[in-house]
Amino acid sequence: MDLGRAIYKILTDNTAVFGMVESKISPNVMKQTNAFPFIVYDVSSVEPISQKDSVATLDSVDIMISGYTSNYKDSSKLANYIRTALDRVSGNYNGVNIQAIDFEGYDDIFDDDSGSDGIYRKSLNFTARIINDINNIYSLDFDGVDDYVAINGISSVIDTDLGSISLWAKIDTTTSSGHCFNSFIDSNNNLKFFYHAGDNEFRFTYRGGGSSKVINITDAIEGDGQWHHLLATWDKTGDAISIYLDGALKDSTGSLPTISGTVAAASIGNNAEDGAYFLGNIDEVSLWNSELTAAQVLDIYNDGYPKGVGGTSLIGWWKMGDGNNDGTTMAEYPTIPDNSANNNNGTMTNMAEADIVADVPDGT
Repeated sequence: MDLGRAIYKILTDNTAVFGMVESKISPNVMKQTNAFPFIVYDVSSVEPISQKDSVATLDSVDIMISGYTSNYKDSSKLANYIRTALDRVSGNYNGVNIQAIDFEGYDDIFDDDSGSDGIYRKSLNFTARIINDINNIYSLDFDGVDDYVAINGISSVIDTDLGSISLWAKIDTTTSSGHCFNSFIDSNNNLKFFYHAGDNEFRFTYRGGGSSKVINITDAIEGDGQWHHLLATWDKTGDAISIYLDGALKDSTGSLPTISGTVAAASIGNNAEDGAYFLGNIDEVSLWNSELTAAQVLDIYNDGYPKGVGGTSLIGWWKMGDGNNDGTTMAEYPTIPDNSANNNNGTMTNMAEADIVADVPDGT
């Protein structure tokens, strides 16, 4: 749970607040080079208020939001905007599910700056109640030799002409190429798959009738020890495929071939047709029957979760080691649950329970 990113989103989305400070909103401190006005927020305490002997499902959080300006009039105006933006807010913001935010009071402060015009600050105090409906504890560690997760039942729900695939990966250094994050295959001539092509080149291939369209990521992310978000979209009618890295569009193309038939095999961690096994960790794999927008892609990158994005078009969500949506239990080996409404569970193949590891992207 990271309330700070929720506070940032709520304040930057508010027209009045953004009109005064733009994106000059920072946790704890602000750089001295930033001109007035600006906002600093501080999360001062987090207390569980669930009475059950388990992971707390509801936390109470104290927040102080301070607006800094160069005159009293602007200080009062900004404080009013902040209160209006946050008081009695509820909903999901950047992956944080807020039951309610309540205004508690404020401090009216003038900080003398030794002869200058001074600094005017109003600090507003809020209490937020956070619903811990999603946590992420586990991912799967793939050995690059024969590990993969077989996905059953996708053929009955997947749209071969329209969709999006999202995942988080921590990619180990390897001398091999072609190892796959995932694949959806009818045959070698009709397929879609996300794979590592070697030398820090990552591709999404859309292939139909023996003809392929390929889009690329060439950022140096192999072996950097970091988690990265990868997402690809395809739309045959709109004649476009696109690929994103960490929320940013990296490549797109059109003139797509026609894919015939239905998906016969689907997997995570290899090419379901002929091997090509992934080396590293994979987490939070999700699949939609819609082409996600750039804004939705950025929301998933910032949130860490697909929940709430794409609506009913979410047809698959494999948390890769967590046993349920709230992330309080480990998956029961060898089953990787599908947390979408379709329940197309995956099966860890050539893997052990020890391949479920407590290593996940930051902030998820």
